[in-house]
Amino acid sequence: MSNENKIKCMYFDNRFKEKPQGKQIGWVQKNLTQTEITIESLADSLVNGATFKPGVLQGGNKADNWIQQQLFGLDFDDGTCIEDAYNKVISLGITPCFMYTTFSHKEDHHKFRMIFCNDTVVSDGDIRDRLQATLMGIIGGIDEVCFNRDRLFFGGKGQVVLHPDYAARINAESVIEKYWNDDFEQYISNAKHRAKKKTPAAPVKFKDKGDTDKECHSYENLNVKAIKEHNVEYLRKVLAHDPIEFETKNEFWDYIYSELDIAELIDIDNPKSFCCVLHDDHNPSANVFTTQNGIQKYRCCSENLTLNIKQLVEMLGDFKSEYKAIQFIMDIYNLSIKESQWSIEQRENIDLMISNITLNKFKELCPQADKNIKYAKDTFLMMLSIARNNVYSEKFSNDDGEIVFFITNKKLAKYMGKGNSQKKIDKVSKYIKMLIYHDLIRILDDSQVPKELLMKAIKYSGTDKRSGNHVSFYAIPSWVIQQLKTIEHNGIRWKGKGYRIGGVSFDMFYRSEGFDVAASLYPQYKKKKNEYGEIVNRTTTQASDERTMKISEVILKTIQRKGYCTEKEVVCILGNKYRYEVTETQIKRCLNEIMDSYGLKKVKANKVLKEQYQIKSNGYPNIIIEDTI
Repeated sequence: MSNENKIKCMYFDNRFKEKPQGKQIGWVQKNLTQTEITIESLADSLVNGATFKPGVLQGGNKADNWIQQQLFGLDFDDGTCIEDAYNKVISLGITPCFMYTTFSHKEDHHKFRMIFCNDTVVSDGDIRDRLQATLMGIIGGIDEVCFNRDRLFFGGKGQVVLHPDYAARINAESVIEKYWNDDFEQYISNAKHRAKKKTPAAPVKFKDKGDTDKECHSYENLNVKAIKEHNVEYLRKVLAHDPIEFETKNEFWDYIYSELDIAELIDIDNPKSFCCVLHDDHNPSANVFTTQNGIQKYRCCSENLTLNIKQLVEMLGDFKSEYKAIQFIMDIYNLSIKESQWSIEQRENIDLMISNITLNKFKELCPQADKNIKYAKDTFLMMLSIARNNVYSEKFSNDDGEIVFFITNKKLAKYMGKGNSQKKIDKVSKYIKMLIYHDLIRILDDSQVPKELLMKAIKYSGTDKRSGNHVSFYAIPSWVIQQLKTIEHNGIRWKGKGYRIGGVSFDMFYRSEGFDVAASLYPQYKKKKNEYGEIVNRTTTQASDERTMKISEVILKTIQRKGYCTEKEVVCILGNKYRYEVTETQIKRCLNEIMDSYGLKKVKANKVLKEQYQIKSNGYPNIIIEDTI
């Protein structure tokens, strides 16, 4: 067996026939030893009843003794189907080394383990915890106990290793960067809380307003009492917050989530461990922590609750209306949002657009455009919502008096619940280009954006374009009668050109309609340096031109041979005959240019055409033929 597959873990080779119970577990713990073993051998041992801990421990068998780890295990015991779980991780681009069923697995209730191997040994505890939490969070249905650094994994009696891929590796840094979500912080917080409960500390004490120390279960927290009684005057006095006026609602939300101190609000001296203020709690079960994105969260471990400051106020004050809870926060902290007649009108304008979309009135106004953007409507509605919450004062509008706002594709995908998958981010980006083409939204270049807004965007972004976090600026044109005509005209043009969302790119629009149209959708490509350092307009690349010529050659020869051609045939011929790698997406990008250049058209093969070209396939496929009209 290859030494390259050897890893270190805590291992006990006794082959159990049933799951160890009672004193047997203590015996297993005492006999676990640090072992270097091949992944193949470990997998074979586990399916025959052996035991291991992924983490390497030194000087004891507790989490505090953890020193390093390369294997990461997930425990599924909620009935999740084995194949469903495996297909999910594969779809995420994360491949396990192997899987195995546990002692209690049944065909009608699957229980199993999934084991991953990192490409390097992880010796940083924080990285280990974040990777474990990320794997648990993105896959779901995982037993939370498997988060622990000292987690013990019993084997099983299935005798068969499931989905073995012993050379498969994951990369901690890329997995965390791609999939981390602030909500995963709860796994880390829960583990720390469990660790603290093992060694009970003295009761947490707080100071009341008379500076008298009292145990938490007998302490009457006057701030909490004021929230429950909606006592604005008292809280405004003790918090003594300077007045702040925000330009937009988004700035307001960013401030209350990241700047307001939850511990100060509920008058807690030790935010790392205290008695929960939401229920009768005699032992500290709560803490306040800050996520990687700087958002403060309140965590109650005993009730399994994680809340932001607004949600905490809603629960403590038993608010029946979100509006009243928000107004309460604004009142006690002396906060306000700037309003003007212009901003009120802009919000009303956007509300009308949202209403027209959701009530299907847009279909009556622009029937073809409505049909084109069928799958992009969620993206459009989200952008309208973001624009509504970013209504700055008139000084941040464009020359037409329209709202100017900014957002990254990555943040937009996150708002829409698409996660951090690059594939999902790219899909959202293509939907945005479709909306821009129809003139439902407009993308601006930096010269069209107020300087102060540019500075806000730079601060907001903080990362490069490759991460999907590149900031773009947009405006929402009003739906006056002439604008609706433009939108529908563009919808008819989109349909006539045969554009499809899969082919959306600078190349597709450039080849079909020229530079001006392509640059209106991709303003960042208006100027670029050529090989001589000269600033010129961007064109297609040499590689793209070569692919287009190959595709043209195949289409023309196929039409000459049998009278018609399909896109799938082009992919097949280039791949097999010429060994030339090409995808349907590449064909979509250049097909309009090829048809215009060589007098071709794409049509649906009706009965007459099927008989004429002796097409034997079922249905009515799209075919490319000579345009003889």
